[in-house]
Amino acid sequence: MSESVTLGMVYQEVKRLNRRLDFLEELIEDIIIRDLPKTRLNNEEIEEIKKSIEEMKRGECIKLDELRDA
Repeated sequence: MSESVTLGMVYQEVKRLNRRLDFLEELIEDIIIRDLPKTRLNNEEIEEIKKSIEEMKRGECIKLDELRDA
């Protein structure tokens, strides 16, 4: 009654998860960018936010404590 798990099955599941994560990242980015005009930010601040989004996509991050102290 035990089901064998193949490397192909694991690969397909990882691919599905990656697609879901990509979708969520794009959704979050769209929400942030869409709502930016509602806030009062200058062009430099908007560019900094966009740069931060790209850094997150590359996996670069900082600790929450560092962000709070910024």
